[in-house]
Amino acid sequence: MRGLTTVQVVPVTSVAPVAGATNAQREGVARAVLTAAAIAASALSGFLIIRLSGGSPNPLNHLGYVPILLAAYLYGLRGSLPAGVLVAVLFGPTAAWLGLPGSVEGPEAWLIRGVFFVGIGATAGVLFDQLLRNVDGWRSAARTVAARERQGMVALARGAEARDTDTGAHIQRVHSLAEALAQAVALAPDEAEAIGWAAMLHDVGKLHIPDRILLKPGPLTADERELMRQHTVFGEAILSAGEGFETARRIARWHHENFDGSGYPDGLRHERIPLEARIVRVADAFDGITSDRPYQSARSVEWALAELKRYAGSQFDPELVAEFVHLVEAGRLPLREGPLAAA
Repeated sequence: MRGLTTVQVVPVTSVAPVAGATNAQREGVARAVLTAAAIAASALSGFLIIRLSGGSPNPLNHLGYVPILLAAYLYGLRGSLPAGVLVAVLFGPTAAWLGLPGSVEGPEAWLIRGVFFVGIGATAGVLFDQLLRNVDGWRSAARTVAARERQGMVALARGAEARDTDTGAHIQRVHSLAEALAQAVALAPDEAEAIGWAAMLHDVGKLHIPDRILLKPGPLTADERELMRQHTVFGEAILSAGEGFETARRIARWHHENFDGSGYPDGLRHERIPLEARIVRVADAFDGITSDRPYQSARSVEWALAELKRYAGSQFDPELVAEFVHLVEAGRLPLREGPLAAA
């Protein structure tokens, strides 16, 4: 039997290319220019409306607050204060300087109105800056909570895998594979990331499976096989005890459901199986085939892909299998070569 190359899946951190960073900077500059132009355009529009409606005094002078508040919302104080000065000049002496009709107000009216425009601009800018700081604080707190939740997920997942021979590396590989496959099927980045993390808990129910069954090198008896299948139900029960584990709970219960309805524990089929569970079904199977397990030696990637294709439509979602095979063949999965293994 010829030797083929097997692989291990490892998490990798992508580094954005310099060209991508340059494009992002250009897009940022373009957005800044466009928003500044929108602020200036709204101020000029207000000025023109006032001139067309008879000039000042005019209740439409209050339109000057529109660009000021817009600038405060977009840029805080550094945007609203210049916008206040711009509006004060436009809605004040500009008409007189240009000799436009209807300019009957004197410097006192311009000054009073200008003080209000600039004052409102400064006040709104400070308030929006404070709001943004508060939002940043809330986001930072949310990130901290999410990081702690993920640390808890990793600890729980490692506990479930601690008795396994690969010392928990399986959960890291399934994490990477599931997230990559979720991204490939056009899920939003945060959804794909959530599925990747939740995938680490797919076998948490094995905490309730005795070692004599979990690590048995030979075939299981019917009773042992039935108890092993209960790890999906046990996993859901464990994850149902806390908040924030909805995705992980669905994966834990249904990652052994088959696409044709022949799986367990509920015999779901096709789209009735949650997408995240179907994704982890493929990722888990691929890693299980290409890794050393108590009951089998690691097989090659080629062999694993052939098995996925063979059971596409019965065990696995055929569309997900096709996408996964494409990812492997295109070199878009974080794989590295490992020792030789027999096919």
